[in-house]
Amino acid sequence: MRTTLNMQQQPIPEIRGCLTKPKKSQYYQAVLSYTDSAGCEVRKSKSTRQSRKTEAFRVMMQMIEDEKDSLKTPALSSSFTDFLRHWLNEVIVSSVEETTWNGYRMNLENHVIPYFEPFELRLKDLRPVHIQRFMDSKLIPADDGTVLKAASVQRFYANLKTALDYAMTQELIETNPARFLKAPKAKQYEADYLSIEQIAELWKACKGTVIESVVFLASIYGFRRGEVCGLRWEYVDMDKHHLRIFETRTQARGEIVKGTKSSASKRTMPMMKAVEVYLTRLKQQQEEQKAFCGNSWTDSGYVVVDELGVPLTFARLQKTYKRALQKAGLPEVRFHDLRHSVATYLLELGTPIEEVSAWLGHSSITTTARIYAHINMRFRMNAASSLDRIMGFDGVEQKPPNIESALQDLFELTLSA
Repeated sequence: MRTTLNMQQQPIPEIRGCLTKPKKSQYYQAVLSYTDSAGCEVRKSKSTRQSRKTEAFRVMMQMIEDEKDSLKTPALSSSFTDFLRHWLNEVIVSSVEETTWNGYRMNLENHVIPYFEPFELRLKDLRPVHIQRFMDSKLIPADDGTVLKAASVQRFYANLKTALDYAMTQELIETNPARFLKAPKAKQYEADYLSIEQIAELWKACKGTVIESVVFLASIYGFRRGEVCGLRWEYVDMDKHHLRIFETRTQARGEIVKGTKSSASKRTMPMMKAVEVYLTRLKQQQEEQKAFCGNSWTDSGYVVVDELGVPLTFARLQKTYKRALQKAGLPEVRFHDLRHSVATYLLELGTPIEEVSAWLGHSSITTTARIYAHINMRFRMNAASSLDRIMGFDGVEQKPPNIESALQDLFELTLSA
């Protein structure tokens, strides 16, 4: 449950309004006046851009309401950190998704606010040098030796810039000090991936564990974590031999079910025979477990569940996955790198990038090309050899494989295990 922090606010005065019509204008002018907390008379005038008095009066009343809303923001004497808390808990909270807001919360509460709090800096006294020093400090190794990535500092900067843009719209500051700066340039991420042999070892290590089905599906379909954890049995159609990615599960201070990352991510995937056999067996196992557990079983409807039918938590997934990697003697690659592994294998085999992009649910081919621009020279040489065969230079004509046949060949040994 979100809580609103106590903070210094401007008292909301009684705002008076009247209409005037300048001689040289066809529009009525709204004049708002009130006495501020310091006892000073404030007078603001603005054109209603209305020539009819009834319409001008309606616009003026809306201006009064807008002015009242602006006066609910922190006073100019408020600290910068109090303003950030206000922006987080009162302003941005209602305009973004829960997961996005949770990202803002972690960035501000874990990094930005703890840095600025000791300085007791007022919002109106914030300068570009303060923000620059903050960003520089985050790129210096901490006491435990850890260093934040430039991409993380970029997110802190983006959050600060957005919050200070809001402060400008409320006339709390005249200029946004963050606009005079640039966030550090992040190094382009190069994804890790596992080889076919390593995937086979990982499957062996996961067999019989609570993450067996997660790893199985992710390493064949390249599903994102939220996609595979959000797969329900109602989206698995054995008769039509396909399954649908329709929604995702994520966690931000509790479970959240939401739509897919983009419209392209909402997709129907064909089921290879081995996958169909696996899921049929998994469904039967869950029915047997349900009968064994009785009232302790939770009918969640998800494909990926724990021993009691409860959707698998990300924390347990991560912990068990890490343990499986260690058991198999594999490098500690992220769970998301199973997705990169699938894409890498398909591209290595010469599968058209358009098909790989659709298989992964990317919003565009450009996204796929950008993410996998790192594929090494050996892969490029394989692609060149494929072109030679296609163009007849080696005397053998060969078509690029489609995805299903490519995956069937790649995982033939482990799928039948």
